[in-house]
Amino acid sequence: MNPETTEIRTNQHRATERVVLIFEFLTETENIGKTLTEISNYLDAPKSSILPMLRTLVSYGYLHYNPIVMQYFLGYKLYEIGTKYVGESNMSDVIFQVMYNFAVNNGVTLLLGELVAGDVLVVEKVDPLEKLRLYKAVARRIPAYADSMGKILLADKSASDVMRLYPEGLSPLTPKTITDPSVLFEQLDTIRQTGVATSDEESTMYVRTVAIPVKKQDVVVYALEAAFSIFDSSSEKEREILFRLHELKGEIERFLKIQ
Repeated sequence: MNPETTEIRTNQHRATERVVLIFEFLTETENIGKTLTEISNYLDAPKSSILPMLRTLVSYGYLHYNPIVMQYFLGYKLYEIGTKYVGESNMSDVIFQVMYNFAVNNGVTLLLGELVAGDVLVVEKVDPLEKLRLYKAVARRIPAYADSMGKILLADKSASDVMRLYPEGLSPLTPKTITDPSVLFEQLDTIRQTGVATSDEESTMYVRTVAIPVKKQDVVVYALEAAFSIFDSSSEKEREILFRLHELKGEIERFLKIQ
């Protein structure tokens, strides 16, 4: 074989390997981005070789680049591929689009979650304005008692059923996390009456959330959450978001009926 041809193929394989290693590196750090320097050092490769790869992956949606912090993150395309592999668990493009439109028009981060044991699993996240880039990644699990989505999903359970989910008690995620079961049960009682849950820096500092249930055939299957910074929050804004959130809930539930 021609030595030049062998060298070309070796370089192509090296490039493919580097792409795979980039994905693995960013996956290990979950929703914490990495700079060009960090990625270059991890691969032990010059920045001039890595930068064109990163730019190509960003252009195709496999990576996301935040110019403010100058970091690279896993892109939405990888999530699309992953959900197609999983099959029936993937969220519809239609639901994603209506969530995206809502998030853009209302300036909030929007999440959809389901209950898995005692945790709320984030199955969809839309943050087009990147206001809360580091807040809850898709597929991340958070103790349900520390989150407004989780409280919505716990509200249908009895006090004894809730505590069976947490045999070691309610561990704090932040100084504001509810750790007293009696306080949690009081909140769950209110949620059953109002159909609305809130979380005030209970899972993430400086983030306030409001959530409502999403039903399919009269059964709560998801919780829909709007999240925003406490510095961008007011009672009036929360009332407006909540009103519009119920309209969005109706759209999602109409779609779920035909699934």
